[in-house]
Amino acid sequence: MIETDHLSVSYGAQVALQDASARFVPGQFSAVIGPNGAGKSTLLKTILGLVTASSGRVNVSADLGDLRKSSAYVPQQQTLDWAFPVTVWDVAMMGRTARLGWLRWPGRADRDIVLDSLEQTEVEGLKDRPVQALSGGQRQRVLLARMLARRAEVLLLDEPLTGVDAATQEKIMRLLQEQARAGRTVVMVTHDLEAAARWCDQLLLINRTVVAQGTPEQVYTPANIECTFSSSHLGHTHAHA
Repeated sequence: MIETDHLSVSYGAQVALQDASARFVPGQFSAVIGPNGAGKSTLLKTILGLVTASSGRVNVSADLGDLRKSSAYVPQQQTLDWAFPVTVWDVAMMGRTARLGWLRWPGRADRDIVLDSLEQTEVEGLKDRPVQALSGGQRQRVLLARMLARRAEVLLLDEPLTGVDAATQEKIMRLLQEQARAGRTVVMVTHDLEAAARWCDQLLLINRTVVAQGTPEQVYTPANIECTFSSSHLGHTHAHA
């Protein structure tokens, strides 16, 4: 289980998160939803320890230990250097080397896990292809393969549906739902309210602070949507679902 307890984060004078409390549990597929600049990516990065909170804290259940070792993170596609000369196989294998450490050479079991991850994301036929030659949807599935290869208990994804077609979106959402059903904690940042309502167990509406968290039926109310997406409400707390 992961909890954020009254978390606040600032970048200089810019407040990114303010008094944000949320809870993510194993076996649930959660979506984090809000407008641009609402603190969605900051929330994931603070959970991972990539960003330091100015106040509040992240609480992680003891069984997860160090979250940086027990989690897999998929950043936004546009933040990555796709011109780097590596193949699909190389990128997926990074999920194993990150877990093993650089001094241990991947073995047969690691190669089997990588192949299985490529098959699950339906890119095994592209394993020898350079990543710069891939489409946006193919690149996203390669990032998911790298995530699966890590065999992590917590999966954190930032905008995995951006730039993919409807068929790929369906495959990604089904895959993530399956990971949650297998007992993992799955948290995805997205702008797609419809996809989140269809596939996710829990929704977290955020506008610098947490507006609401609960099931799609609990959270998708006119008042919550207004509070989340209206600039006049930016940073104002609304009652939780």
